[in-house]
Amino acid sequence: MKRKRQKSRSIWIDITFSIAIILLTMSAIYLIFMTEIGLSTSKSSTKETTGAGAPVETEQIDSNYPGIKIITKTSNDKRAPFAIQYPQSIHNEFNMEVKNYIDHVQTTYLATMMEEHQIDEKTTGELNISYETLPHVSGNYSFVFLNSSIFSDKDVGKMEIRSFHLNPETGESFSIRDLFEGDFLRLQTLSSLVRLAIQNDDSLKGHLFQQEMERFTEPLWMNYRNFAITDDALIIYFDENTIADRIVGPPIISLSSDLVQDLLASEFKPKDNDDAIEIPDIGSVGVSTEEKGDKNFGETPTHSDAINDEQTETTPPAKTERKKVALTFDDGPDPKVTRQILETLQKHNAKATFFMLGSRVEYYPDIVNEMIEAGHELGNHTWTHADLTKLGPERIAKEIEKTSAIIEEVSGQKVEAFRPPYGAVNTTVHNMTGLPIILWDVDTLDWKYRDPARLLRVVKEHVKDGSIVLMHDIHQSTADGLESVLTYLKNEGYDFVTVAELENTSP
Repeated sequence: MKRKRQKSRSIWIDITFSIAIILLTMSAIYLIFMTEIGLSTSKSSTKETTGAGAPVETEQIDSNYPGIKIITKTSNDKRAPFAIQYPQSIHNEFNMEVKNYIDHVQTTYLATMMEEHQIDEKTTGELNISYETLPHVSGNYSFVFLNSSIFSDKDVGKMEIRSFHLNPETGESFSIRDLFEGDFLRLQTLSSLVRLAIQNDDSLKGHLFQQEMERFTEPLWMNYRNFAITDDALIIYFDENTIADRIVGPPIISLSSDLVQDLLASEFKPKDNDDAIEIPDIGSVGVSTEEKGDKNFGETPTHSDAINDEQTETTPPAKTERKKVALTFDDGPDPKVTRQILETLQKHNAKATFFMLGSRVEYYPDIVNEMIEAGHELGNHTWTHADLTKLGPERIAKEIEKTSAIIEEVSGQKVEAFRPPYGAVNTTVHNMTGLPIILWDVDTLDWKYRDPARLLRVVKEHVKDGSIVLMHDIHQSTADGLESVLTYLKNEGYDFVTVAELENTSP
């Protein structure tokens, strides 16, 4: 009898032990899964490698939107670098949908680079994926991605816009069909409104493919799958080189709320709410993190275009013996690279001017305040890095005004300088800015070569007294090369000043 009890007890011990092992295994799998989809609530950073063995850094931080985190993945592989940013929520289905898209684009890009290297191992490329969050008074979010890739042996790059939509409380997604309650008559009206807007869009005139435009704007739900809904507008995004020539980029059509409010489901109808946050419709979406560098936009740009001819001082300031140079950084702020650059500048007691994208200022306000505390100058570089010469006056105004507004809101300082993306300026842009337009006379092409040593060579060859140097605070190679640049210029007798200080001391 005693032996039976001992045997029975032994069996139960084995069963209990087995169950414990199973539970521990399931817990480990669950933790791995949670880490994979990024549901950690605190800031975190991890490292991995690409298929080619290049290091990839992944960082997760909180965004300004409740329930949304920002995931940033970067690789500084010289042959196939990429910078990817995407949102993550507390809802698994949405996270996997977004991550599947990101993984597909990244995998396709790396596979293309491998093929290009087999043909010519000197070929380089770059992938940038950025996104903008467009909230609606209903509480829903539209996330609009710009995926751009360029290759050194291609005349043009590729741009693609994709949108994702989320109710952050319920985790439910919504489609263009949901906006119009699946009503085909409303879809037909939408089709007519979009076609009319396309025909009246000055930026598309001379670039339209008429037959293709009619085909891609037919009343089919799939034709309008990429969209964003804000309190002010319904924005429709078309693929590049579909309804218009590739030179235009992905065409974007914005329909004001007044035009579509009677068509929308009740949940998405505009609400009269004075306290609602105003989100202007955008002329172009996404963040292109490259200056066109060696592309021609007429004459070689110089900072003389930005000088105000009015002289308010009766006596010109005496010229100092030391030379002056204005270092400028575009396309930030970046949570890692900008901070490294700020540390290097502080080490050398150097001041600089940062021309920032409004869409990134919105995500990284703390970095902007660090710039202010260090005495640097803040400049406007538009909201989405759009080529303003291809936009109408209304869109130009919104790109500039929205960016100035967010910079002033975050920093408490008025923006006094503007740099147009790509240095692209025409009469309309000049008339719309209301700010001094600051270009450059030394282009380091740091975005193109990603070589810290080359950065120094360019500075040695081209910088002179009064130069404005163009760099970007989104590339690790620029941050890595800045130390030697500052050391060289200091030894050559240069003082580091902001653009405003440079202009004020010009004879």
